[in-house]
Amino acid sequence: MPRTDLDLHFGRIERLVLEMRQFVPSDKIETAEFRADLAGLLVVSMAASYESCVKETLVTFATSHHVAFGNFATNNYAKLNSRISLSDLYGYAKTFDGDVHGRFGRLLDRRKKVIDSRLGKSIVASYGQILSWRNDFAHAGIRNTTVEEAMTTHRLAKRVLYVFDQAFNGI
Repeated sequence: MPRTDLDLHFGRIERLVLEMRQFVPSDKIETAEFRADLAGLLVVSMAASYESCVKETLVTFATSHHVAFGNFATNNYAKLNSRISLSDLYGYAKTFDGDVHGRFGRLLDRRKKVIDSRLGKSIVASYGQILSWRNDFAHAGIRNTTVEEAMTTHRLAKRVLYVFDQAFNGI
């Protein structure tokens, strides 16, 4: 699947944040609690977009091999939840193709090293953080991030999904 297909999902997140900043600016003290709720809803949306990216990657890969395999993948992953850990991604890669599993690991290690050396940040830790914030907010109403922090973390975390998709495309 082209990276632009993933970017359609991520573009929705970017537009949502622009609207949050426009209608509920961070410099207004009286909106702090509401912005905290918006940040929680934002990480839930981010995790849901990650789920969509994973599903599309798996279904596209399966369909490229055979329509029936694509239908199987569509039905099998219809109820995939939005708490898709890194180990789940490795599991999907291994289930679909051992070569994809190995490629995913190699590509992810390479991307982690490049970004870590350039920015001093971990894309894997960022990915896990988004899922953790999502879980905290969705299940316990815990507001433990800001819109800005969530976006900064998302910009790193989404690279895990780019690599996941890249591994399935044999790049």
